[in-house]
Amino acid sequence: MNNRFGPEPKSVDFGESVKICLSKYFVFEGRASRSEFWFFFLVYIVSNIVLEFTKATNSSILIILSAIFSYGTIIPMVSAGCRRMHDIDKSGWFQMIPIYNLILWSQESSVRRSTRSRSTKERSTKNYKYDNNQSISPSDLTDELEELKMLYEDGTLSEAQFKKAKKKLLK
Repeated sequence: MNNRFGPEPKSVDFGESVKICLSKYFVFEGRASRSEFWFFFLVYIVSNIVLEFTKATNSSILIILSAIFSYGTIIPMVSAGCRRMHDIDKSGWFQMIPIYNLILWSQESSVRRSTRSRSTKERSTKNYKYDNNQSISPSDLTDELEELKMLYEDGTLSEAQFKKAKKKLLK
């Protein structure tokens, strides 16, 4: 599903999410999937906790290395958060309000899921058998063709089913 920030990102695995976030160090445009953001967030938090324990050793080299790592990963974390906010069609600046952005993510995600599941059910239960005598207005025909295209892109219809339903509509 596209929004004003671009196409929907694909879900990624653990290693790929860290690689993407570090390679998009200063990229604040586009979108980040849930898996991309949360896996990187997990790495960020766990590594910072581990580095805090290493500071207890009072080794100046470890303290310097942990500071470099901590400060070096702040920017990718902010850019991933900005892209994640774009995924829910909000400005990246919303991450500056810590509790509010968590509420946005939880509400927006559940709203999007319920809307998506409801529309998929409605589309999949719709009957695409048309009589040759049935007349369809041009606007209805356009709507039906767009809906067929969405079903095909979602994977609900196979290519053969899509072509057959399209052929029946255009008769």
